[in-house]
Amino acid sequence: MPEEKKTRHSQQRDMIYDYLRSTHEHPSAETIYTELKAKMPNLSLGTVYRNLKLLEESGKIRRISALQNAERYDCICCDHAHFVCTKCGKVRDLEPIDAREAAGAFTLEDGDVPENVSLTISGVCAECRKNALDQKGKG
Repeated sequence: MPEEKKTRHSQQRDMIYDYLRSTHEHPSAETIYTELKAKMPNLSLGTVYRNLKLLEESGKIRRISALQNAERYDCICCDHAHFVCTKCGKVRDLEPIDAREAAGAFTLEDGDVPENVSLTISGVCAECRKNALDQKGKG
């Protein structure tokens, strides 16, 4: 039987995970790196990416594909959808969804059993719409 690969404890990984748990934003690896660099001067962007991958593989975080294939990260791991604003790039959580129920909206082949759902809805957020309307009113 193959041995399970063990990951040793990492203070940097803990800080990355704590940062993700402390925010409702869905930061990119670059944002996480920028935010934590002041507290951890030896932190590299490569280390952030490696630790995000390990956290994702362990099921502690989820990777979200946002705009233009930009990866964002979320520590809420239950199945839920996201709204991504095409103007400002903000990512917002939507309600939790049931994988089997959501899959009912699609045609699956006989025997397919959905296990999780990753749904991203894109559009213009209310704040960007309001700002655009305010700009039109001034012009």
